Amino acid sequence: AAFKELYAKYKSIRHLHLQNMEKDKEANYEKKLQIIEELKALLEKTEDVNHTFPEFRELQNRWKTVDQVPQAKAKDLWETYQHYVEKFYDYIKINNEFRDMDFKRNLDSKSALCERAEALAEEHDVIAAFKELQKLHDEWKEIGPVAKEFRESIWEGFKTITSIINKRHQAYFEELKEEQKKNL
Repeated sequence: AAFKELYAKYKSIRHLHLQNMEKDKEANYEKKLQIIEELKALLEKTEDVNHTFPEFRELQNRWKTVDQVPQAKAKDLWETYQHYVEKFYDYIKINNEFRDMDFKRNLDSKSALCERAEALAEEHDVIAAFKELQKLHDEWKEIGPVAKEFRESIWEGFKTITSIINKRHQAYFEELKEEQKKNL
């Protein structure tokens, strides 16, 4: 009886926790929508780059600090955000040198993530490697765009190494299942 009572209490607390997490995710979604609206407003300003670009950077930094949103809304939200980031670059017609510097910085960051992911493929602890890979994917999403000529190739490289790590992770659990079957 004590166990049932404790378990019921646990379930109740867990349910409240999950509800609160969903509320937080919805609030984060609204925050990110607000940032997108501010990005749209930046597109309508006629000030020079020296005034609008710091605001743009501040919006990007705010975007990065907002936690998770509901999974069902994440992809569309991210694509909308990326669309307006690119539209911002196009709208204010940042000189090519400045834009190229930003793209290069983003390419360098994404290349470094690829190298970190490749090192994870050699990691002995497949579970730790898999968890770290999830973090790398989150970082990847937060890095801005790269020049169009590199977008596909850098993503393909990251996707390939991700696939290798995911397969190792899956194989590990399949081996574990087989060992458990043998021991029965």
